[in-house]
Amino acid sequence: MQSSFLRFIILAALSVSAHTVSANASSSPSDIETVKVQGEQLKRPITLISPGKSTLELDDIQREQAHNIGELVMKMPGVSLDGGARPGSERINVWGFSHPSALSIRVDGAPVGFQQYRYGSFFLDPQLLRSVRVIKGDHNVRASVGAFAGSFVMETKEAADFLDADASIGAMAQAGFNSVNQQWKRSVTTYGASDSGWSVLLHGSRRDAEDIELGNGDNFDFSGYRQHSLLGKIRYQSGAHNMMLSHTRYDDQGRKPWANRRGAMPSVSDYKIKKYGSYEAALFAASVDNHYREYTSTLNYHYQPFNDYIDTSMVIAHSQNHRYWERPDSTYQSYITSGQYGHQVWLSYERWFAEITNTSHVGDHEIMIGAQYQDQNRDSHVYNHTYREKPEKNYGYFTPYFEPSGEQRTSSVFVQDTYFMTPDLELTASLRYNHIRSQGVPNTAPDYNDPSVGHDYSAVTHQGWEPRIALTYDVTPSTQIKAAYAYGLKAPTIDELYTVQYARASKRASSSRDLSITRIHAYLLGLSDKRQHVLTDGDHLATEVTLFWNDVIDDVAQRRGVNATKQKQGYYTNLDGLYTYGFDAQVQYRLNDWFSDASVSMVRGKHKGSLRDSTGDDEYWYENPPLSAIVGVGRQLTDTIQVAWQGQYWDEQDRVPEEPSLHTANVASQSYFFQNLYGEWKPSDNFALRATIVNLTDQYYTPYLSAGVPAAGRDVRINATVHF
Repeated sequence: MQSSFLRFIILAALSVSAHTVSANASSSPSDIETVKVQGEQLKRPITLISPGKSTLELDDIQREQAHNIGELVMKMPGVSLDGGARPGSERINVWGFSHPSALSIRVDGAPVGFQQYRYGSFFLDPQLLRSVRVIKGDHNVRASVGAFAGSFVMETKEAADFLDADASIGAMAQAGFNSVNQQWKRSVTTYGASDSGWSVLLHGSRRDAEDIELGNGDNFDFSGYRQHSLLGKIRYQSGAHNMMLSHTRYDDQGRKPWANRRGAMPSVSDYKIKKYGSYEAALFAASVDNHYREYTSTLNYHYQPFNDYIDTSMVIAHSQNHRYWERPDSTYQSYITSGQYGHQVWLSYERWFAEITNTSHVGDHEIMIGAQYQDQNRDSHVYNHTYREKPEKNYGYFTPYFEPSGEQRTSSVFVQDTYFMTPDLELTASLRYNHIRSQGVPNTAPDYNDPSVGHDYSAVTHQGWEPRIALTYDVTPSTQIKAAYAYGLKAPTIDELYTVQYARASKRASSSRDLSITRIHAYLLGLSDKRQHVLTDGDHLATEVTLFWNDVIDDVAQRRGVNATKQKQGYYTNLDGLYTYGFDAQVQYRLNDWFSDASVSMVRGKHKGSLRDSTGDDEYWYENPPLSAIVGVGRQLTDTIQVAWQGQYWDEQDRVPEEPSLHTANVASQSYFFQNLYGEWKPSDNFALRATIVNLTDQYYTPYLSAGVPAAGRDVRINATVHF
């Protein structure tokens, strides 16, 4: 693996003879030509970008004081938090896609993510971020393969965000409190820059929280945690060269259910109390000591001389995710099935990633060529004390049959041409080729490594082309229409290819190496408009409407019902597909000291045939969020005080499968409405006090995508920031 990776880097460097930053990484402010514009400075900037795109900047992130990334981005239209109140369970849903492999998430250019049964997929302290941008749908040629939902481009803080023009060194301390779980959070950030082009930032933070309180006053057992985060960042800029090195670390510990995405803990019966010796022991027998760690290191290098043909960039990244959990000692004499993992569980991911691109300007064309390589290794194993005397289960040390180990290597090349046909008309066309090689790891337990029943962990490859096209037309200087189409692909994951049952299982014992790639026809049509003096002199109005349709072909699903009849069939199969459609609509209005934002999002869709029986009737797609509407209004009361109110409405979701699939616990949900309040006091450049009240009226509700897990109750969040 290492040698092939190094060969790729060397060949890419020689062929392009330059390095660059990923398109995901931003330039420092000194890279950008300063243009003085005479006009009104808005108290709250207009943030609408383009149809199908959304953004959050540093001020937005600090104002929200979010517990996690999912909670932060769910304010974007078309984006929902998939998961309940318990930390470690959150996933992100975009336009009806929640699976971790359907979303491309980059932090400073590095792809990140995690996947385990009933666990979350992406973890990072929002305090580390300076911006979040999302491209919804499979319309980004540089996104990871299979990003049907879209791509998130996240950038961490750096020294230039905090240093004044005449300052070379500084520090910032933050302290905060969240009432819903008695969480104390504190952080220290130091930063500096020199005239020679160097800048550095070091940030460390800690969060300590108890169990969450729900809207009905109950405590949500095993939802407390201890979190530590670290960010180190170095940037060097000299002439045409710009280099950035960043490293992030995230550590989360706490008592959690082994299947974290779940609601209330099971009741403690008299039988269990007698079995384990006490009520506390019986309660803890249903939970585990959980420890999750994540490390990500990224090197970005950008070379941009005064040349129309050379604007090259490179990103090299390495990331690791580790989850370890252990059941209490009192359970070691209890019977634990293979499907419940074991008494000790280890799961880790390791990724190497490289990308290199060059952008040239030739006449009316902007041509970008590039290549990507990703090597993802997953190592999964357990110790199950129940099988300590069974050689067919390798005496308790084995890989869970439903969570196989393996390696997936993805190599891609792409070209994109942006043709400025007229001053008002822009055509962007791209073509990308992907080659994906998947290799399983033979199980140490003979029960799951028996070729006679179809256990085959050998390599399998998938490949294919992805064309994309987009047309942007400026109808007027303030009005723009955008249309886009993508024909994307997604390769089967290691789980889908190499999940096997034990030899004596009645059916579905074989691996699924015959799976085909999944395809998507992704359509987008949008209209955006920005203008002034609409209702009165001096006001600003921005509107945006995005329509989308996603048609998925040959989706991969577990064999269920009539699809699972033979022993030597694979556990997974290709079904007919599914489709989702809907719209996002946004309005932003600014008038003097007043600001107001509103959005509405709707997602609909069905699976083509039942997930249990592809010949059955179409059923509602279970990952579709309900219709949602958000409206907010605020005012800059004085030069130092800003206040705002926000209301969020989520419709009932009764468009669910009549017979929900076994792998999802999403059930119908009732409609709900809750309110948030925001306040900020900045008496000087060196001090800020922010207060946020989430769920002002302490509503008790269960979001549809939370798998039956209730949401947190009223949360008063206070944060103080001091600059030195």
